[in-house]
Amino acid sequence: MRAVLSKLNSEQPPIESKKLAAVAVILADESKPRTLLIKRATHLDDPWSGQIAFPGGKMSEGDKSAMETAVRETKEEVGVDLATSARFAGYFIPFRTHTGGMDVIPVVFLMEGEVEATPNGEVADHRWVGLEEFLLPGSAATYHLKARGFSGDMPAFAVGDFVIWGLTHRIISSLLGEATV
Repeated sequence: MRAVLSKLNSEQPPIESKKLAAVAVILADESKPRTLLIKRATHLDDPWSGQIAFPGGKMSEGDKSAMETAVRETKEEVGVDLATSARFAGYFIPFRTHTGGMDVIPVVFLMEGEVEATPNGEVADHRWVGLEEFLLPGSAATYHLKARGFSGDMPAFAVGDFVIWGLTHRIISSLLGEATV
């Protein structure tokens, strides 16, 4: 976990796009680190429908920072109040969505105790995944994406029945890098 924490900044990174979103990378159990992932519910009007992701979403007008967005969205989506159950560890580098229209800032939190996630209608499933699971040789996978005229294989992680690809895969890969947990 030290390797992950060493990559964080206390100040929100500057962003280039006018659209901003934030995701909460929630780390629990320092001796055997794990993170909370959600499976988004299937909705026809949701471009991220059914994908595995970190809790989070678009910044609202009242949000003063990416941290506030991540706290608000996590409470809405899974009922976990990071303001009272976790401590802010830092911001990671922003990631541009594959469409190029939005910057997403991962905000890392350290859980202070156990919490129960209670998903809302935006979330079909959730689970805590050990960081070591992403480092196992068998976790590397591919996901075949066919959308908007594109067809191709994307790098992914396979953790049980969760196939993690796209932005979430990029965030996890960048955070873990050559880390050992």
